Amino acid sequence: MRLAIAAIALLCAAVVATAQAKPEKIEVRPVVTATIHLHRVTYMRELWVAIAPDNAAIYSKLPAADLLAALRAEASDTTAVAVIDAAIPQDTALTGEERAAVRKGAIRDALDELKRSTAFNARFTRLVSMGVFESCVDALELSMANDGDVSGLMMIDPPVADLPEVGKIARRVAVDVLLHARSRAEFERDWEQMKSLLGSWGESARIIDSHRRFDSLQQRIAELSSHTRGYKVVGDIKDATELARKLAGFDVVFVGELHGNPAAHRVQLEMLRVFAAERRPLALATEQFERDVQAVLDQYLAGKIDETAFLKDSRPWPNYADYRPLVELCRERKLPVLAANIPRRLAGRVHREGPQVIEEFSDEDRRWTARKLNAGPGAYRDKFMKVMGASDGHNERLENMYAAQCIKDDTMAESVADWLKANKGGRVMHINGNFHSAGGLGAVERLKALMPELKIAIVTCVDRDEEGKPTDNEWVIKVPPTR
Repeated sequence: MRLAIAAIALLCAAVVATAQAKPEKIEVRPVVTATIHLHRVTYMRELWVAIAPDNAAIYSKLPAADLLAALRAEASDTTAVAVIDAAIPQDTALTGEERAAVRKGAIRDALDELKRSTAFNARFTRLVSMGVFESCVDALELSMANDGDVSGLMMIDPPVADLPEVGKIARRVAVDVLLHARSRAEFERDWEQMKSLLGSWGESARIIDSHRRFDSLQQRIAELSSHTRGYKVVGDIKDATELARKLAGFDVVFVGELHGNPAAHRVQLEMLRVFAAERRPLALATEQFERDVQAVLDQYLAGKIDETAFLKDSRPWPNYADYRPLVELCRERKLPVLAANIPRRLAGRVHREGPQVIEEFSDEDRRWTARKLNAGPGAYRDKFMKVMGASDGHNERLENMYAAQCIKDDTMAESVADWLKANKGGRVMHINGNFHSAGGLGAVERLKALMPELKIAIVTCVDRDEEGKPTDNEWVIKVPPTR
């Protein structure tokens, strides 16, 4: 049963431009008093939508505004946060089933209004549904809705036995669950039950046993955020901002990411902000854009085309939401962005046909390809073959794959070198998958060969459980595992 909402009143019409501005409140009524508490941000990479428990005793001690503040304190400044409070009066003449249906309809309508109000676009923003205690049921049901907007689900101390079964849903949702400290046997029992209830989502679900006791919901939110979005610089450096300041004397900084990892992308943005504030000329170079779309990228940065046209012709990665804040910062600060990589169709040919196919590229295609391929033996090849599980014998398929990997490294290194030679005294921050730069190999060693005089720093994001072994001028940042 779905009940329509009769009227919507905007209590605060002013647009909140940053995470520090005053939050706004959107009221939805009169079937139930469904109120949306919202804090906007400038670049909305994620939108966290928490569902307030219905008349829960714990929640009566924590008003929606306080829950919003708790979320804001833990979310990054590219994450908008909202709380939907669909309170149903206790004296409402509804059965338990009717009450649940009314609440579900109110939450769904409130979310629709929230998406309209924030101009939500799934291409730019990940929608994360969040439940606390009893409202985990609502958050899970919201995530299972057919519109497919929700891509992430966070649950704090859910009533496991009351959760609906997900079953087999082809659409993937990243699920993170925090279970409060308890006996090992209880945790393992709930963990197994959670995985079973989550069905097709249970295989990749992250169920966190913090081994801590919590005094407040704020502490629980902080714990969940640290396990899913937090990071730690190995050593005595506080955060990525402090690290970026430490790297002021370097000409090039490679930031190796784990693709799609929220914490790794947070590191990139925090570092770019520091570099952008310095007086030295700066360019952002990226693996994610390819050389043949440089003209389109330049047009967008210069304001000559709109974002729709830019995305139509630039072949952005599927997770462009992760990179949009970087591009928009460069657009705002009038900083160049280098489409550094070889077009994937050309790298694909090397992979399929072998490195000799480069000689068959047209003159146009050679413009988008490194002038020289370096795919010989050495530490990088050894590392690549080990990751691929190769034996000691020759394997033509893997050799071609390695050549395709190397032509990417060579092209990215050459793109950086060409810009630095044309912009004396400038510096570059290059973002790429961590394999391309970790340990000073890949694109880093290619760039050193082209310009030995450069001072190059490497920042490598690794899984929290991985042992990082940095080389000279390399800093390791541990991030939560990527799903």
